[in-house]
Amino acid sequence: MFPFLDQQFHLNEQQLSLLTGLNVITLGLTTILILPSSNIFGRRPISILFGLLVVLTNIWQALATSHHSLLEARACNGVVATTRETSMKQVIADIFFLHERGFWVGIYSTFYFSGAFLGLIMSGNIAPKHGWHSFLWLKVTIAAFVTLLLVVAFLETLWRPKLESEAKSEVSIAGQVVGKDKPSRAKWSPIQKPESRSMTFVIRDSAMPFIAFLNPIVFWAALMLMGPADLLLIFNLTDFGLFGSPTSDLTSGAVGHTSFALFIGGIIGLWTAGPLSDWWARWATLRNNGIREAEMRLPALLPYCCIFVASHVVGAVGCQHLWPWQAIFICGFGFSGLAVTAMPTIAIAYAVDCYKPISGERVVVATVLKNVLGFCLSYWVFQVQAESDWIAVYMTQFAVDMLPVLLTIPLYFLGKNLRTWRGTPLHRMEALIC
Repeated sequence: MFPFLDQQFHLNEQQLSLLTGLNVITLGLTTILILPSSNIFGRRPISILFGLLVVLTNIWQALATSHHSLLEARACNGVVATTRETSMKQVIADIFFLHERGFWVGIYSTFYFSGAFLGLIMSGNIAPKHGWHSFLWLKVTIAAFVTLLLVVAFLETLWRPKLESEAKSEVSIAGQVVGKDKPSRAKWSPIQKPESRSMTFVIRDSAMPFIAFLNPIVFWAALMLMGPADLLLIFNLTDFGLFGSPTSDLTSGAVGHTSFALFIGGIIGLWTAGPLSDWWARWATLRNNGIREAEMRLPALLPYCCIFVASHVVGAVGCQHLWPWQAIFICGFGFSGLAVTAMPTIAIAYAVDCYKPISGERVVVATVLKNVLGFCLSYWVFQVQAESDWIAVYMTQFAVDMLPVLLTIPLYFLGKNLRTWRGTPLHRMEALIC
C-alpha cells in the first residue's frame, strides 16, 4: 500500500516507514497501562472496550485526507491495539496447564502474526483496484466483527475467589464429594466489579515490568521475541522497494504475495514448535525420573535458530546480489515467518513455566523491547542501505539477533540457578495477586 500513499501524499521512504514505526512504538510503550486495568477490571471488559476503540481509530485512518491526520490515526491505533499484545497471553496463562501452554502460545502467535502477513497480501491486491481507503474500510469491518466475537464468546478468565464461589456446588458420586463448577453470570458481564485491591495492583503492575526487565530469564525471552519479529519487519519495510522497483517485473499485488511465504512459514512454526517443545520436555522429564525442570524445553530451539540464521544470510546476500525472487521469498521471507512464530513460542512458554503469575508483565518487557527496536528500524534501515548496501542492513540486525540465541546455551545449564538467584523479588511480587 506504500506506493499509493506515496502517490497521494508525496512521501519519501522514511516517512512511509514511519507510518509503521509510530504505530509500533505507541503500541509497545502503552502496554504498561493495560496490565493494572486488566487485573482490576478483568480481561473481558478491557478487551471489549479497546476493541471498540480499535474500530474507531480504523475509521479515522480510512477517513484521513492528509499525511499528518493518517500519522495521528496510526499512533492512536497503536495505543488502543495494546490488548492484542498482552491480554490474550494472560488469558492463556489463566486457563491452560503448564504442559499445554507451549502449543496454545504458538496458536495465538501464529494467528496474531498472520494478520500482518495476510494484511499485506490483501492490501497489495485491493489498493490498485479500489484505492487504499477501501482496504482500511475492510479493516474496520474485520475489527468490528472481532469485537462482536469478544462480546458474545469471550467470558472473563481472571480468577476471583468470590465470583467462583457463587458458581460452585458439590454433588455426591459413589459416596465421594466432587466439585461441579460452571461460569457464573458475572463472567459474561461486560462490566466487572473492580478488584477491591485495586491500588495494590496499580503499584504492583507499575513496578513489576521494571523488576521483570532486570530478570535474566524474562529479559532473554523478550529478546527472543524481539529478534524474529524485527527481522520480519525489515522484510516488510523493504519488500516493495526491492521487488516493486521499475527494474522488477512484479506488480504491487505480486509483491504483496511475498506474505504467503511468511504465512506458510508461520503455520509450519505453529504446528511444530509448541508440540515439539512440549514433547521434548516430557521426554526429558521421564529421563529425569519424573522431575521436570523448565529448561528441559530449550533444546527444541536448535532447529529454529539454524533456520533463523539462514533467513538473515539469504536476506543479506540475496537482496544485495538480486537473487531470483523465489529463493528470497522461500528462504528469506518463509524462514523468517517460521522463526517469528516458533522461537517466541518456545521462549515465552519457558518464561511462563518459570513465572506463571506474571505472564502479562513478561509480555510488557517483550513488547517494549520489540517495538522500540522496530520503531528505530524505520529511521536507520533505508539510511544504512543508501550509504552502504543490503548486507550492512541485514548483518546489523543479525548482530543484534544472535545475542539471545547464543545466550540460550548458558541458560540451559544455569537457568535453574538464575531462577533461585533472581527469582525472589519476582515471587514476592507474585504473592500480591494470589
